Amino acid sequence: MRAERPARSFGFSFLAALLTATTSQAMNHNFVHRTPLDTAKVRAVGLERIPFAEGLFRAKTAGTFESTDLEPPSPFDDLVGSFSADVPPGAEAELSVKVRVEKGWSRWRSLGVQRGDGFSSPPKSEDDIAVVDVDQLKLKAKAKATAVRYRVRLRAGRRPARLRSVTIALSDGSAPANPPRFRAGPWVRDLAPAPRSQLDAQEKHRHDICSPASLAMILEFWGVKKETEDVALAVRDRTSRLFGNWPANAAYAASWGLDARVARLESLADLEREIGEGRPVVASVAFGEGELPAAPIKRTAGHLLVVGGFAENGDIIAYDPAGKGRDQVRRIYPRADFHKAWRVNKRGLAYLIGPNLPRRFSIGVPVADLWSRPVKRAIFKLDDEVHRSQLLYGEAVTALEAKGDWVRVLAEEQESFLPSGSWQGYPGWVKSSDLTAAEPAATDAVVRVRQALLQRGADILTLSVGTRLSRVGESAGTTFVRLLDGSLAETPTDALYAPPDQPTAASRAEIIRTAELFLGTSYYWGGRSGVQSDPKIGVDCSGLVSLAYRIHGRDVPRDSHEQKLHSRAVRRRELESGDLVFLTDGESSDLITHVMIFTGGDGLIESRKSSGRVLRTTFLERFGKPLASIESGDVVSDVSFPKPRRRRVFFGSYF
Repeated sequence: MRAERPARSFGFSFLAALLTATTSQAMNHNFVHRTPLDTAKVRAVGLERIPFAEGLFRAKTAGTFESTDLEPPSPFDDLVGSFSADVPPGAEAELSVKVRVEKGWSRWRSLGVQRGDGFSSPPKSEDDIAVVDVDQLKLKAKAKATAVRYRVRLRAGRRPARLRSVTIALSDGSAPANPPRFRAGPWVRDLAPAPRSQLDAQEKHRHDICSPASLAMILEFWGVKKETEDVALAVRDRTSRLFGNWPANAAYAASWGLDARVARLESLADLEREIGEGRPVVASVAFGEGELPAAPIKRTAGHLLVVGGFAENGDIIAYDPAGKGRDQVRRIYPRADFHKAWRVNKRGLAYLIGPNLPRRFSIGVPVADLWSRPVKRAIFKLDDEVHRSQLLYGEAVTALEAKGDWVRVLAEEQESFLPSGSWQGYPGWVKSSDLTAAEPAATDAVVRVRQALLQRGADILTLSVGTRLSRVGESAGTTFVRLLDGSLAETPTDALYAPPDQPTAASRAEIIRTAELFLGTSYYWGGRSGVQSDPKIGVDCSGLVSLAYRIHGRDVPRDSHEQKLHSRAVRRRELESGDLVFLTDGESSDLITHVMIFTGGDGLIESRKSSGRVLRTTFLERFGKPLASIESGDVVSDVSFPKPRRRRVFFGSYF
């Protein structure tokens, strides 16, 4: 019935009212498009789509494409765009944008053109809505926009022009007064980029090239060693003659095969994540006299430097090109002072530059299949052992390698155990069309029904049990959630569950209730979703556990053996509903090959391969004797097979 409802139009006033009521923090938001899914709905003319490993589009002559309406979490008043493109001699790429304000859409405005010989910003332009000055679009007075569209024009030269990514960075002008509380992590280190001092350059350049000097440090970190002044001349805006044009610097870094974009980061936590993943960041700061202790300059309205790490107390390890000589470039800036200079005064503006892969992506479809190798299946099979797992909408993956339209990833929310004794995400291959570059917001709810229908305008999105979402408001039994592309969707409130911070008796009950959703469905090797091609198709044994425990707010490893390794061993007298029961492959084997969920009393729920379905059972039915006669570690006779098998049984808990 819900699928037949008329599409709801979220107008400017509705969005503004809802977001004002539900958004309690400052908004910086980045639309990053670099996968087939990110650009699936663009309107393209004269362009050829290319495999993910090569980019997004190619122009053999000339063509354009235009995005759909992109709606950030709240209204914005500032926009910076950037793109990565291969532009051979004679070719060019141009990025333009328009914004939606209360009275309608603005006109298209160019943000710059990249040609083989460099980057040119547009002449300054303004009207009663906004002004474009060199590299930024700024809304006038107290005006705010609720959506943006971008358009890219590509023209080939001696060779085709190729577009790899587009980023639109938005800000609403507000910022938290204080930085997030520091916590230790892999970001407590110094990546130690080779220092560069802008003061080593010629007198006519040295006071204006903090941006290319910082960029040169990053390029050298990634193996592209260029003289600072050579970088400065290459990035110099051919129109304004400025060295600090944001998209120009990003485009130059991208010309060396790097993933480069301009971004508005939300907080120091975003910088910490970049450092933790091994990528130094170029950040923009502004401060008055005495506001940034240890800085080599007294004050600045705009200055760029490299964040190379974090000290043990959370202070920032910076490589500031304003230092007099290379031995004066490395600085330690107090955390709170740097937060004000960067996040408050410059709205968290930064360059994110690094290799194209590895990179973090999100699953952008309701369910994505994970395979042990790139495959093209003409026939669906329930027992295809090349099928490793399934990933849900919004789950994080780290992309390691791309071959055509296939991507080798680590599924970060499904751990696996390595022979070396360490843990990593679950490995496999996914289709690039299942991935999005969008960063998911912090989640606070999870789908608790097997399939939840979400209405987004005229579209219906079906999401699986276990899918995590970010709520932004509730009204009359309907909850509004924020999707990966920034849009709002609505779903019945009772389709969602808010896991408690600490486990309760209700957590155990929810685990059992979630497992019961799959009773009677077919056993599916690698199945881990409530959304399947056929409603009769279910999950495998460890997939059932994985989904049930996501309701509890816990990610458990993907396979049954690793689920046991991560669990806390318990004895029979400690076993409670929601705990797990593991079986080895044989009585002399330590390899766990099956897992079941204990439901209390003598009961179990499992996805049993030998029976081909998800079912209820008991210890007595499974082993010929009740739980009261079994202890963890015992050898039991598994009578569920035509010929009983001798196996060992173990009990484990995640509570």
